[in-house]
Amino acid sequence: MKSYDTVVVGSGPAGGEAARRLRAAGQSVALVEKDGFGGVCPLRGCNPKKVLMAAAEARHAASSLAGLGIASQPGVDWPVLARFRDSFVEPISEQVENHYFEIGVDLYYGVARMTGPDIVVVGGEELQGTNLVLCPGMRPRPLDVPGSEHLSTSDDFLALNELPREIVFLGGGFIAMELAHIAAHCGARVSVFSRSQLLKGFDPELVEQLVTATREAGIDLRIGPTAQAATLEEGQIVLSLSDGTTKTCQMAVNCTGRIPDLDGLDLNAGTVAHSRHGIEVNDFLQSITNPAVYAAGDAADTPFGLTPTATIESIALAENILNGNTSMPDFEGVPSVCFTLPPIASAGLAVEMARQMNIPHRVKTGDLSQSFPWKRLGEQAGGYRLVLSEEEDRILGAHLFGHAAEELINTFAAFIRLKTPLSGLRKTVWAYPTCGYYLKYMLD
Repeated sequence: MKSYDTVVVGSGPAGGEAARRLRAAGQSVALVEKDGFGGVCPLRGCNPKKVLMAAAEARHAASSLAGLGIASQPGVDWPVLARFRDSFVEPISEQVENHYFEIGVDLYYGVARMTGPDIVVVGGEELQGTNLVLCPGMRPRPLDVPGSEHLSTSDDFLALNELPREIVFLGGGFIAMELAHIAAHCGARVSVFSRSQLLKGFDPELVEQLVTATREAGIDLRIGPTAQAATLEEGQIVLSLSDGTTKTCQMAVNCTGRIPDLDGLDLNAGTVAHSRHGIEVNDFLQSITNPAVYAAGDAADTPFGLTPTATIESIALAENILNGNTSMPDFEGVPSVCFTLPPIASAGLAVEMARQMNIPHRVKTGDLSQSFPWKRLGEQAGGYRLVLSEEEDRILGAHLFGHAAEELINTFAAFIRLKTPLSGLRKTVWAYPTCGYYLKYMLD
């Protein structure tokens, strides 16, 4: 048995950051990874998605300016695009592995299994830690229907070397919508079937604008039908839908959700309480049933499942291991973006939540599509809804849809997190002509 100050399971943004900080503080640290050092975001999520999105963005930009000076639509060479994607993804694991090796973290490869409150076994080797940090992330949730083995996952889509002619995405969250827009703008025929309301974490009025833009992009978006079965017929996938219809496609992607990747950990052997939402932790990210265990990121039962919040949590977690439970993660103003075309973004308090909480506020709503920075690009959609408190002289929430929303939301997130006075922002001078210049009109 090898003993460490801390054993970390999972090398994504949560576990990796915790390992780095604890090692920098002088602890002996073991880091366990079963599926590529670096985690889902750089290997099978955010990074490859955004590389593929670059081609979709170029096509979207050209189509928006069709008849306004752009005479032809550029084509997408998916195999070349896939090699470009791989140039970002393939070096990551080795680079991350080398980094941890250089700073003195011991690395282990394989599935970690708890055999006691402070012990995990990896590949037959026992690792004991004064503290265990569990950050195994999430995995796609299987769809329990006949023929589910014919369904693909987001991992499969993001690794495609050829783009299928016709693709169906099942689900109405981030993953389904983002991948659907990539595929459609790169030339595939695309359908999205969502059981219920799309993108529940975003402002519903702006989501409706996105629904319209999605359909105008040629995506067959249906809310209500769900897949009841999948069969393989002559090399094609045939989906039987709950509305009695069928849909034939070359690829069907299950995007109905992700679940904490706790299989194999045997948390019961470590007396670690957990639910379908993840490992149950207190305000200090410590297991509510095993004080030797901390958890962060997607597999912890915490409010967000984002890369930045995984880092926020791991910083607090490391501080608590080093100095006792004194640090709680601060989620004030966390921004969230769905990278559709155009994108939709949110930070801070939702309009409906402000109403339910009876917080004094004013909702400022506006259209961006006719403002110069958007109109010059031929954009047909764009809007915002802000939750403002004149009484507290600050922004409580910001909700954006349209070109540059993914960048503007960072500005709003900073204002919300820092409680920047509205009165001061209204005196700010903004560069013209930029998207940011129009904050002066949003905030008046």
